[in-house]
Amino acid sequence: MDLLKLSNVAVERADRKLLSDLSCSFKSGEVVVVLGPNGAGKSSLLLALAGLIPFSGEVILSGRDLNGYSRHELSREVAWQGELPPTEFGLTVKQRLNLAIEDESEAIEHVAKSMDIQTLLQRPLGELSSGERQRTELAALMLRDAPIWLLDEPTAHLDLKHQIQCIQMMKKQCENGRAIITVLHDIQQAMAVADHLILIDGKGGTESGEVKQIFTSERLSRLYDAPVVAQGAVLVPNYGDSKYEITR
Repeated sequence: MDLLKLSNVAVERADRKLLSDLSCSFKSGEVVVVLGPNGAGKSSLLLALAGLIPFSGEVILSGRDLNGYSRHELSREVAWQGELPPTEFGLTVKQRLNLAIEDESEAIEHVAKSMDIQTLLQRPLGELSSGERQRTELAALMLRDAPIWLLDEPTAHLDLKHQIQCIQMMKKQCENGRAIITVLHDIQQAMAVADHLILIDGKGGTESGEVKQIFTSERLSRLYDAPVVAQGAVLVPNYGDSKYEITR
């Protein structure tokens, strides 16, 4: 059975239609990467799937309509990671991680080590760099037992080492049966981790499918209105072609 099924989903915000007619389904153990230009509606899609903003159409989660879940029930099924939370509350890293788990547990030490923040546990969040805070939020996410993760640019703020670590962590989580829907901007990261893609063009249009079907230089060039070319087995932005024009 599909873990998550979307039928004709549309999202509007501030009287602007961000996306429409999105129909797709996903199973546990899969990574779905959402791609598109700035402001296209990628984050809004995640918010809709987390039950945090309205949408039209139908979303079926574990055989039930998403709108039929209580807030508490949904929090057990779906974990959402978005923008970095405020630091004014004076929490330390360990206190932040404690908020993500019901009791004191050795799991905190384990995830802290896996996210390379074990030396930061007693540090206040307000003293951390953006990258350290991002790793703290990812560690907090790992402490939750939700079968679906919604990640909004999880590699943002991270240096190269920790970007690789984050991608590897997502792969491992899916191998353990988790389903992940994540917004990414780096197309090489998307190629490294995605099983499925959702493309949102910023004009209300959407497309979804398996990576091998829709991850092409032509589609990505149209999507971003920028040159994306093949270099061997990978797709990369063509930074050197100033004469490039999109064929519409």
